[in-house]
Amino acid sequence: MEVLNYTIRINKPQAFVFDKIMDKTVYPEWAKAWGDGMTYEGEWKKGGHISFFDHSQGGTKVLIEELDACEYIKAKHIAMVNPQNVEVAPTDDMMRKWIGSLEEYRFHNEGEEVTKVEIIMTVDKVFQEMFDNAWPKALRYFKEVCES
Repeated sequence: MEVLNYTIRINKPQAFVFDKIMDKTVYPEWAKAWGDGMTYEGEWKKGGHISFFDHSQGGTKVLIEELDACEYIKAKHIAMVNPQNVEVAPTDDMMRKWIGSLEEYRFHNEGEEVTKVEIIMTVDKVFQEMFDNAWPKALRYFKEVCES
């Protein structure tokens, strides 16, 4: 497994940025780094499940292992979902390598109006190129959403 790190500084308070990452109304605006039409269903709470998907290709389902308000979210990818958000059995090696991946969000207060967002992905190395391309874009889009 590879540990990948991506960061950005956003000129907004930590609580605002934390709340915005979970805001379903703006999620498609920054998740477009993975494709158009991204959405999610589920609950942002410890022990909750969330599916991140689009209605044409499907996506992934996570278990929220940890959620500390305004500071930290840890999600474990536990299943694949189809475009209707129904779990599907892994059908190929890539899907099997994806299950068990970890996604962490850390929010660091760097002053009253500055928050550093850190994304840590623990994934099979076959996914590194995808994330090295998508996460920097997603974080730039997210910064725009927060600061506009």
